[in-house]
Amino acid sequence: MIRDLIYPEDARKELASLLSGLAYDAAVAVAGLALSKIPPPQGSPDFAVPIRCGGLEEDAAVRREAPILFSRFSLISMVSRFEIHAHNLLLQRRVLEFLRGPGRKMDSQNLWRILTQVQRESRLGPVKMCNGVVVTQASAALKERMEWLDGLYRVRNCLAHRLGRVQIIDVKSSGAPLNQTKDDDRLRAVWLRLRVSVNGQEVQLPYSSTKDAKADVDFERHVREWKIGDQIDVDPLDCQSIAISFSLLANQLQADFEREMNGLLGISAL
Repeated sequence: MIRDLIYPEDARKELASLLSGLAYDAAVAVAGLALSKIPPPQGSPDFAVPIRCGGLEEDAAVRREAPILFSRFSLISMVSRFEIHAHNLLLQRRVLEFLRGPGRKMDSQNLWRILTQVQRESRLGPVKMCNGVVVTQASAALKERMEWLDGLYRVRNCLAHRLGRVQIIDVKSSGAPLNQTKDDDRLRAVWLRLRVSVNGQEVQLPYSSTKDAKADVDFERHVREWKIGDQIDVDPLDCQSIAISFSLLANQLQADFEREMNGLLGISAL
């Protein structure tokens, strides 16, 4: 039996699941710091599993590099979660579009048709999906925040498919032919970073303030660039900012999605 889609509750459940997953991924990056402080067993590999491919040297290297390794895993997972979220919202949109007709009821044949359609549309990538398919008329706020997803999606692809070593395909502009890529093109990523100022001067965290210090906390636009041949590295603090940026993007996508669905269904904002 096909369960009824409940709008907007099911869409909001998707958002809650994404936000929880992003917080989990951010915590994974922090776990790398903890592992880096745990030394391997003295004089032998870690036999937490009885059969090992590597040995003590590999165990020591993993612990030494754990903050960067776990941060890479964290970023890859965050982007993947956002892709899944966009796919699920699009599926809900297509179902709602189908059911709004008079006397329409969902059956297995139509559901399969919608599932295959959404699968094809998902191949556009999360940026074009969010701004053009999941939401057809994006707000100015959503368009501005899509810059974060565009760059971080490219970074994820480089980390997942090229071990983080930037190649020509990574610096290529969207929609441009590969043969037009130049040596001075850059892979560029943007996200928000927490900025803390004390008495008008930016300070590094953690920070212990004096009794009379005036602290201000806000977000600033943070830009990272890599050229061909560079190794992409992000750290646990970067991952916290990226998770927060994705959370803000997801909330804006939800607001735009509900605005369009309310208009499609002819209902007032809930």
